[in-house]
Amino acid sequence: MISLRLTRWLLGYVHFKAPGGSSERFLNHCARSGINLWNIKGGRECEACVAVQNYRDLRSCARKANAKLKVLDKHGFPFATKGIRKRKGILYGAVLFFLVLYLLSIRVWSIEIVGNETIPTQQIQLELTQQGITTGTLKSRVRPLELQQKLMLKFPKISWMSVNTRGCCAEIHLQEKIDRPPIIEKEKQNFCNIKASRTGQIVSMEVYTGTPQVKEGDAVVEGQLLISGVVENNAGEVSLKHAGGKVIAETSHNFTTEVDLKQMVKKPTGKTVTRRSFCLFGARIPLTFVGKPDASYQVEGVHTDIKLMNSVLPISIYEETWTQEEMQAVTLTKEQAVAQAQKMIQEKIKGELKDAKIITSSTTERITGTRLNYDLFIKCEENIAQESEILIE
Repeated sequence: MISLRLTRWLLGYVHFKAPGGSSERFLNHCARSGINLWNIKGGRECEACVAVQNYRDLRSCARKANAKLKVLDKHGFPFATKGIRKRKGILYGAVLFFLVLYLLSIRVWSIEIVGNETIPTQQIQLELTQQGITTGTLKSRVRPLELQQKLMLKFPKISWMSVNTRGCCAEIHLQEKIDRPPIIEKEKQNFCNIKASRTGQIVSMEVYTGTPQVKEGDAVVEGQLLISGVVENNAGEVSLKHAGGKVIAETSHNFTTEVDLKQMVKKPTGKTVTRRSFCLFGARIPLTFVGKPDASYQVEGVHTDIKLMNSVLPISIYEETWTQEEMQAVTLTKEQAVAQAQKMIQEKIKGELKDAKIITSSTTERITGTRLNYDLFIKCEENIAQESEILIE
């Protein structure tokens, strides 16, 4: 019943009356002509509804029954849109709207990457771009199995990955591999001794394999034998082993650096240039028509995504700030030079004494001309055990 009413409304129908004749004769003629009427009301003035395409056929039936036709109401889609159809701009706009809506529905609006911990998201996005998958890409070009294989070959740390398209969003879920602990071999085929990598005084020793040649409290020099790979058993038999152990010794280190008090440094002049752009499906549309500065500038960019109900839209705002800089001659104070020297020495310590425990430290500072000489003397405890292979001919 509902579908019949909907069909009649879409096609359009006319509510009319036929006064001046016999209602029975008029209805009989309509039935013989195959004209379908509904909502019929009999009487002196017959009323009924008929489809708009059959209304003209009623004229011959009315003449035969000596009746006249009079339209009471017009209903349906053709009459409701009569005023709109005269305005072609509205019609073209509606067609264009549905066309744009269709074109947007077949493209990827956003790409979400979930599950990566050590692999930077930017690297995955860059690889996706090289594979032709960006915001605005046709969803038909996203081939999940092929994309999974290429990404897993590019990033060996990925153990599992799935690529799905949900609506206009491409979702990439991945899981990274868990590094297995290294396998420690009980006995290696090559033989070696343990020698001192630095000069110092032994604080503690842990011998895993081999024969110790020194004891706690002994002073040793660099290259001295600490644990021998030659082992003698209770029966007096001698064999070669891969010596192993941990020897903690108190060592001394001296770090020296120089800092020039007069330096040329970049300083902001206070002049800034701000450029904004509107990003749609990866294409940038400038909002401020300012070119890139020619002088020396430091640039910082901020990319702001626009979300709707926790879904990232293919629309974003990019703003970059250019700060002008120029080289200026400055003279450092002693405190500034010392701070710079300490930073340089700390970087050296991180590279040379990774696992060392610093016990004491002392510094000396002296200015010679326009230079600051900075010395740092430290005592620390570190593992000085170093393997030295035993060559057998």
